[in-house]
Amino acid sequence: MSRSKPRILHVITSLAVGGAQQHLLTLLNGLQDRYQMDVVYFKDSDLASQVASVAERVDQFRLGRFPSPLELWRFVNHVRAGQYTIVHTHLLKADAWGTLAGRMGGAPVIVSSKHNCEEVLQNPAYGHIHGALTRLTTVVIAVSSSVAEYIATTGRVEGPKIVVVHYGIEEVDQPPGNPADRIRAILGLGSDAPLALCAARLDPQKDHQTLLRAWKLVVERAPSARLLLVGDTQLGGKAYVDGLKRLAAALGITDAIVFAGVRDDVSDLMAACDVFVMSSRWEGLGLVFLEAMRTGRPVVATRVGGIPEVVIDGETGYLVDVGDSAALASRLVELFEDRETAKTMGKRGRERFEHRFAADQMLGKISALYAKLIGETSPERSMRSRGG
Repeated sequence: MSRSKPRILHVITSLAVGGAQQHLLTLLNGLQDRYQMDVVYFKDSDLASQVASVAERVDQFRLGRFPSPLELWRFVNHVRAGQYTIVHTHLLKADAWGTLAGRMGGAPVIVSSKHNCEEVLQNPAYGHIHGALTRLTTVVIAVSSSVAEYIATTGRVEGPKIVVVHYGIEEVDQPPGNPADRIRAILGLGSDAPLALCAARLDPQKDHQTLLRAWKLVVERAPSARLLLVGDTQLGGKAYVDGLKRLAAALGITDAIVFAGVRDDVSDLMAACDVFVMSSRWEGLGLVFLEAMRTGRPVVATRVGGIPEVVIDGETGYLVDVGDSAALASRLVELFEDRETAKTMGKRGRERFEHRFAADQMLGKISALYAKLIGETSPERSMRSRGG
């Protein structure tokens, strides 16, 4: 690849499966013709091979909460040797160490993407530290207006530094045959059996307990209904997953739930389900909601964070209050029983995806931002600003 292209280093805390990581893959895929992009990550190599297939270079530095000075210095030297025009960070630890290494390594522009309303920032000490570190960044990208407001207040970031760029995702090729029939056959479900999908990390943020309690109410009215839980744990750990399985057993709904683990065929699973559902306690935006809308599926979710910026209550799905299992169950049953309404909402969701959340729109905004930042920090601009 030509060295004349601007060099960008993306720094991300983890390459486990998640929305921030999928967003990074979309950036790497969509902007590789315009920029030379490398990636550094700190932990979890789940998506490392996928990232390596589209990035120029991928390196791991083991930088946790308290990294060794030697490892941090190695990272600084990596940034300095790369002569990057932009260091673009994703997720909190990457924001911290990436910003410091970027400044120490001589990168003229530091961009930080905020993907979530991180709960840890509600601790005043962490909030102040976050605000101080963010003063070293050039621009902060928030994936929703809700995240922008959160990091401006709780994260103590100067408002003028923040820009909002919603997630955007690529279209997917439809596989031959009917994936919905194949998935339902694997699950032992007929074409008319109600099926809900929840694709999310098995972590406390997603509040699966409320979803399981709602599902008990659903199967009381629709005994053939099944809930497909896709994803693995990161922050919750094995104890969280075991707790969910014990709760399902105590509620008597074990046979009505499938713990499917991490899957690479989420688009097929979307095509097979009738409704996409999540009961999150908070969300920055929720890339998976865009995946549901892209497939033309109605969404039932909680009214938190950036979700109302994506899902229009009563038009593309339904929104309920956090922790309200009865309301969650009622809306699910309503869509299972009224297939025409579900179909109409799914169609409206698909139209909204095309108009607001296609990848090209997001990539255009990010690329324009990069170009503006690079232009503002070019040698010619710097000389003019110094009176040269």
